[in-house]
Amino acid sequence: MKNFDALPYEEKIYTLVMNCSFINSINYYNQKVDLYHMGDFFIEVFYHPVTFKIDQICTADRSRLHLYSPVNIDD
Repeated sequence: MKNFDALPYEEKIYTLVMNCSFINSINYYNQKVDLYHMGDFFIEVFYHPVTFKIDQICTADRSRLHLYSPVNIDD
């Protein structure tokens, strides 16, 4: 899905729930970040534990994937 970042918030949530597999969570700059996998790309969900809100849902920057696992999950 090339245009994931351009989708409305509700469609991003629907896509995550229906089509993605959860990989792992990390703490990153005072946020909890969940990593999901779908097809040939990864999605990050940034959650702020103080406000209890999702701050951002976006395709993952591949240069940050190593933060989620000591195992190489790149192509």
